[in-house]
Amino acid sequence: MNSAVEIMEAVTSRGGQLWLDGELLRYRLPVNMESLVDTLRTHKPEIVELLSSRPAMPAGVRLLSYRPKEPPVALGNGETVIDSKRFVQATMRQLEAKLCGASGWNYGWRSLPELLERLAAVGCIVALDNPRKALQ
Repeated sequence: MNSAVEIMEAVTSRGGQLWLDGELLRYRLPVNMESLVDTLRTHKPEIVELLSSRPAMPAGVRLLSYRPKEPPVALGNGETVIDSKRFVQATMRQLEAKLCGASGWNYGWRSLPELLERLAAVGCIVALDNPRKALQ
């Protein structure tokens, strides 16, 4: 693994987590990846920069991949996204509202799978920590 992106994707794809706590880089590594601690230290500035540019995740949501597509991005329903980062932020707010049980107006009356698909369409792949609970 040569780049911060590769390191981050390796950790998250195996169920680990990387996040910022103020200016501190925090991590939770899978059991078989403890050897990455030195690599994380080596690439800390790049990882911190990448993490700070990513959208905030609602509780119970884990970011798997974040590679925003260059606009314009056509969604399947005829909509066109002209600002991927702003779209992700707005959709994250809708996802959080949906997960918290807010009224439909707060999440655009979209289903959970629809919200996840909308995020994926612009390059933001997320997973729910407890999908069964979220779908109840």
